[in-house]
Amino acid sequence: MYKVDDIVLYKKDVCKVLKIKVNQLSHEKVYLLRPVYSDGTETVIEVPVANRAGNLRDLISMEELDHLICAYPSIEVLTTKDITIKKEYIQLLNSNKLEDLVCIIKTTYGKNKKRRDDNLKISSVDDNYFHEAEKILYHQIGALLNLSFDDTKQYMNEQWKKRN
Repeated sequence: MYKVDDIVLYKKDVCKVLKIKVNQLSHEKVYLLRPVYSDGTETVIEVPVANRAGNLRDLISMEELDHLICAYPSIEVLTTKDITIKKEYIQLLNSNKLEDLVCIIKTTYGKNKKRRDDNLKISSVDDNYFHEAEKILYHQIGALLNLSFDDTKQYMNEQWKKRN
């Protein structure tokens, strides 16, 4: 069971536990969560403590982060044809595996770099999934390391360059 002020993952969002209370209608214990990285709104999410849907998870640990950094060189890029790659991106985003987010980032970065080098317009599909994967990954790592999005991105790029 989480405690007030714990940082957790709800689906893909990093959230802070604001309160634990009993829901007036269902009479079950619920967490009140606030997304840490919000658009300025005061969104509060109510999630049953029982977590039957499995949408509430622990934040990444330092051990998991170290493993992700070490695994970077062995994370393969997708070689799927552009026509079907969106389906693979969606599956990887929904897997809740950090390695899958890195796969998206490596794949889309490489494809976009090649297109820019060839003086071609980058694919909006690749660009959108690149930014979405970055957001999810770097918010989780940033919450762990207490870094901003940009500082987290810079930190991870430095770590990964050491592994190549």
